[in-house]
Amino acid sequence: MTRAVQIILLIAAWTIPVSAQQNIEIQGTVKNELNENLSAVSVTNLRTNQSTATEQSGTFKIMAQRGDSLRFSHVGYEEQTVAITNSINLTITLKALNNSLNEVVVVGYGQQRKINMVGAQSSVKIEELKQPVANLSATLAGRIAGLVGVQRTGLPGSNAADVWIRGIATFNSQNSASPLIVVDGVQGRDLNAFDPEDIASLTILKDASATAVYGAQGANGVILITTKKGRVGKPTLMFNYNQGMVDFTKRPELTNAEQYMRLRNEAMIASGLAPEYSEEYIQNTLNGTDPYLYPNVNWMDALFKKGSYNRRANFSARGGTENTQYYSAISYYDETSLLRTDNLQSYKADTRFRRYNFTSNIDMNWTKTTKFSLGILGYVINTNYPGINPQDAFARVMQTNPVLYPLMYPGNLVPAVNQSSDAQPNPYALVTQTGYQNNFSSQLNSSAKITQDLNGITPGLSAYGMFSFDTYNAHNISRTRSRTTYSIDRANPYNDDGSLNLVIMANGSENLGYSRSNNGNRQFYFEGGANYNRQLDKHNINALLLYTQTDYVAAFAGDLTSSLPFRTQRVVGRANYLFDDRYAAEFNFAYDGSENFVPSRRFGFFPSFGVGWILSNEKFFESAKDVFQMVKLRYSNGITGSGGGGRRFGFLTIVTTGANGYSFWNGTSNVNYGGVAISDYGYDVTWAESHKHDIGLEFTTLQGKLNVTVDWFKENRKGVFLQRGSLPNYLGLQNQPYGNLGVIRNQGFDGTVSLENLQVGQTVWSFNGTFSYNKDQVIENDNPRQQFPYLERRGRNYLASYGYVADGLFQSQAEIDVHADQSALGAQRVGDIRYKDLNGDGVINTYDQTKISNGDVPNLVYGFGFNVNYKKFYLGAFFQGIQGAEDRLSGDGIIPFNNSTGPERSNLFAIAESRWTEDNPSNDVFYPRLGYGNSVNTNNAVASTWWIKDLDFIRLKTLDFGYYLPAEKMKSWGVKNARLYVQGVNLFYWSKFKLWDPELNTSNGSSYPNTRTISLGIQANF
Repeated sequence: MTRAVQIILLIAAWTIPVSAQQNIEIQGTVKNELNENLSAVSVTNLRTNQSTATEQSGTFKIMAQRGDSLRFSHVGYEEQTVAITNSINLTITLKALNNSLNEVVVVGYGQQRKINMVGAQSSVKIEELKQPVANLSATLAGRIAGLVGVQRTGLPGSNAADVWIRGIATFNSQNSASPLIVVDGVQGRDLNAFDPEDIASLTILKDASATAVYGAQGANGVILITTKKGRVGKPTLMFNYNQGMVDFTKRPELTNAEQYMRLRNEAMIASGLAPEYSEEYIQNTLNGTDPYLYPNVNWMDALFKKGSYNRRANFSARGGTENTQYYSAISYYDETSLLRTDNLQSYKADTRFRRYNFTSNIDMNWTKTTKFSLGILGYVINTNYPGINPQDAFARVMQTNPVLYPLMYPGNLVPAVNQSSDAQPNPYALVTQTGYQNNFSSQLNSSAKITQDLNGITPGLSAYGMFSFDTYNAHNISRTRSRTTYSIDRANPYNDDGSLNLVIMANGSENLGYSRSNNGNRQFYFEGGANYNRQLDKHNINALLLYTQTDYVAAFAGDLTSSLPFRTQRVVGRANYLFDDRYAAEFNFAYDGSENFVPSRRFGFFPSFGVGWILSNEKFFESAKDVFQMVKLRYSNGITGSGGGGRRFGFLTIVTTGANGYSFWNGTSNVNYGGVAISDYGYDVTWAESHKHDIGLEFTTLQGKLNVTVDWFKENRKGVFLQRGSLPNYLGLQNQPYGNLGVIRNQGFDGTVSLENLQVGQTVWSFNGTFSYNKDQVIENDNPRQQFPYLERRGRNYLASYGYVADGLFQSQAEIDVHADQSALGAQRVGDIRYKDLNGDGVINTYDQTKISNGDVPNLVYGFGFNVNYKKFYLGAFFQGIQGAEDRLSGDGIIPFNNSTGPERSNLFAIAESRWTEDNPSNDVFYPRLGYGNSVNTNNAVASTWWIKDLDFIRLKTLDFGYYLPAEKMKSWGVKNARLYVQGVNLFYWSKFKLWDPELNTSNGSSYPNTRTISLGIQANF
């Protein structure tokens, strides 16, 4: 046959009408996203309507012609239609419907179908996290059941939220209670290191069944983040950009010049002192007679602008072939603060945070059974600050009254009040004249994973190995100075030429100094294991066995102990069994080891089990399926661990030498004697263990539109690291030894309610809400037993604060005379706080202190919101609130004229107008009577219920409005779809507390406030 004839026959074959083509047998396999074979999948030829179903092995055979289309459908999965071309052997992967029991969810060290899951975990829609904020943690509170989050400051670069899972259930520091962060399977990464556009899923693990596989790191819960992967198809490009204005959610309201001067005079007269300001001085100040002699400065306006800006951009590419898929993205975030700068300076002292993120994930099929994945994530951050930490700016404002000195003297000279460089420093000068600091940091996260299908040995078996290397580096440059300060000679304020007669208070320098510091760390992580997933008739079996090892090294350690690698080793096992899609059971364990514990107790075993019952799949439930489409019960029980707290290598005894070895009493005083001394005694410390129970209920109703999940949990943690508090001082120990001493109990409940796709007219609505409640209780803290029950700190929550119980204000001297003796707290006068005598001995002292506050971490966090779509428009709103948070007002600036460094170093909140006076002898005031100086305010300044304030709030956290541009017009520009949108974050809040944003971590309002943002953006897909 000639070449020409072959070509003619080939063309003819392709031009014959479809009806004349011969049927051929198409065969293939249908799997789910976990690579499990799916049986009973309906396969239909849409041309002939011929149908078949897949076998137990997931295989099928059906007759079709080239050009036909096959439809694959199965309950709980999205339908998929595939056109027949040249391939006669197909591999089809069906994607589970959202919220169906077949949906694939992320779990510790892998994935599972939702129907198999017996542990307590919650996830969030990633679209809800794509907000114009720098840190991901600031968007989480109220959106995920079980997560407690509070944003403590709005300072750019430092505005990450504190996050806990199911509250605080341990002692010690914030880090000891923080959850474990796992990103793309690698532990210990930064929650705030990512652009939300690059995240595919975010899940929190809450109970023992979900977290026991993380052994000694799982007690505080786990946050799992997976980044986006590639997918088969043509390249898809996405661009998203938004820019917005930023201002404070609440700026503290301070007294003006007249209020300050009159209140100070009142306080001084009440304290037996001559008033500071004459009426002439007050009037000259208010009239602006001479702003240098009679200054009048609003320091809040002087230091802070009305607004600043932020902007965020992300560009990504996604696509791939059957053998190689990729996702790559770069993003940029830029935010400035509201602090002012001085344009006269030759350096940049603005507060600005800039972050550049990059993400690259590649998945390759090296062979039909071998897969390779490579992930590289990272960021570069550049942060600029003035010479003083911006957080200190508010503290300085609170210590500088409005009539102390002018903003600056002519010639840009810095005002001061005396020769001490630290006495009433000028806040404006500290922010604008002291130079700048620049911090440059970078993070690189890398991981490589090989997965080998071992179906040749037995169906469903696979093995994998993963290696990860993460490195972090930071470099800080400080170019600061302390300028010469001046003050007016008030006896002779002007020179003969009319210029100010200024006297040098402290000599300084105009030159910028130089210092630097470095920080960094690196982490090596290895993980290798085997998975087994098999469907045998009605039996679904999933099993996992793996080994992990982590080595963490501090690159710039300050001592030998810190320079030694932190190493953990772990063996993990899991077995999950599901019978007939009705009964689920799971067993997990982790066997952990760490170098930080005594060799004989270096390894710990952490087991858990869980069971689940899908009632809705029972035959007796068929009649109720019209009401409840799904009902599932879960129970889990197990032990997880915690290794945080205490000094490193606490099992070692530390011996020191020096001139002050031991101190002995010689009859009149303590005398130090040199020599060898034991500074810390070793103890056989090991893991703390947390025993957790969880009961969960899930159900779906309203034809799958309404989904509800509720969990009750109880946790008992024992062996928490604490320094002994029961050993008496006469033992002569330099430091109290650590031990596994603490016991704490925590219980509560959390839940999620979501209503999806509710059609009302031409609109489509969805609603969602979450709540998280917990109550912790200290069972043992190794403190001495107290004489009175109300003094005992056992039985209280860990963050509780203690003090006196205020019982109103003294209204007369006669009340003072007949009341219990309060002289131990200082002298009392009419208008002072009266305290309860709890033990009835007629004396108010430390034996009358009790719990007065729960602390500033809420025990109830909730959120709720809605989304509505109308044609091409959409609107969404989300509210977040907390209850149970309290704090005690204390520190410089909050109690009038009671600063630790002197009464004159005090500004006042405007609420100081609400105070006890002879003309207003009320108990319903914010402040008791005013006094000038620490000695006359002692009684009123002690910790008491008078100063405990309710920090509950509800906040309009986000508001989103957008419009999808007409697709027809966009296609002509090469754009698949695009939208314009407006986003608002932290727009409004409602709270009984009025002085500052109640979410801040401050007792006197001296923290940089939280911010609100309103942004305009555009997103386009190409």
